Amino acid sequence: MRLIEADGKMLLRRRGLAVPRGRLYRADEAISSHQGGAAVKAQVLAGARGKNGLVQLVDETEVAASAAAMIARLREKGAPPHVLVEEKIAVAAEYYLAWRIDDVRQAPVLMFSKQGGGDVEAHADVHEFVWDPLRSLHSHHLVEFLLQAGVARRIAGAVARFAAELYRLFVAEDAELIEINPLAATANGIVALDAKFVLDDNARFRHGEWDGWLSAELERAAATPLELRAAQHGLTLIELDGCVALFAAGAGFGMSLVDLLADAGLPPANFADASGGISAEAFAAMGEVILACAARPAVKAIVCFQPMSASSLKTAVDGLLSAWDRAPVKKPLVVGFPVSATAEREMTAAEARALFAARGHRVVSELDELIPALREIVQG
Repeated sequence: MRLIEADGKMLLRRRGLAVPRGRLYRADEAISSHQGGAAVKAQVLAGARGKNGLVQLVDETEVAASAAAMIARLREKGAPPHVLVEEKIAVAAEYYLAWRIDDVRQAPVLMFSKQGGGDVEAHADVHEFVWDPLRSLHSHHLVEFLLQAGVARRIAGAVARFAAELYRLFVAEDAELIEINPLAATANGIVALDAKFVLDDNARFRHGEWDGWLSAELERAAATPLELRAAQHGLTLIELDGCVALFAAGAGFGMSLVDLLADAGLPPANFADASGGISAEAFAAMGEVILACAARPAVKAIVCFQPMSASSLKTAVDGLLSAWDRAPVKKPLVVGFPVSATAEREMTAAEARALFAARGHRVVSELDELIPALREIVQG
């Protein structure tokens, strides 16, 4: 779940982390002026707001007009018209600071650059600090790293305290990413001028308040009917403009397949993640949603490539075949099940391949067979 800046800053404020004074305005609310000028920011879930003119620094006399123009622009785009208006901050230095989950290292990582602001990805001086998630983090653990990364010695303690408290918020909110860019050094201390949060949807059951935030409202408003249908089953679906409908449980492997198909000139029609459920009913529900996605005219083929290590292969096969039998539209299906011996406890991979082959579906054994099979179907 992505958060708009206003919701992210609400969480920062709760933890006692400094953010500019400001107010979120919905459409048709009277907008107050700010002495000394203000930052007017559209509250949308998409990134690159600055590049798209959705963040503006204006003088005191221009605040209301700038906010009204931004609301009108959001309405033209069909986006919910919400703006955050904040006081201008006198900045001495801008840093980049973020906590993220590193899947490979299986650990939280602090990212820091002494050059914050736009296009931070292009900077060569982003430093990383890997932390053991089983240990408690305190500010003194970070001081040496921050000094080596270029923080001025006089404010290293303040930045370390901010980063340590941000880590505690990161853990408490089950975040996948918290990005503060820029983190401003001012005459009065450290202030988060912007905040990007991505929270783990799998932890939603622990956070009942999430559904009441404006971010959740905007997320629901932006979702397609099929994406909402998948969410009702606790599954994740993101519709894309491609020609291959994709069923691959597990977010990491699913993203790898998305990239593989795109690189091969066979762009996917969706991203799917059924990693939260391994029952036949869950596979059937995801299968029905993806097969409904495949009914779009642009979709020429369907892929189910499902590596399995511990879950029963029979569970996946029964669920997918059940969905296929109920599908209103049938299109060419390519299936592959590279599985472990444990997954074959109820059905072997050979038996699964035979079931699909008997129905006339294309069966592959390895990932390197998938692209040629799809090219043959999609490209003729």
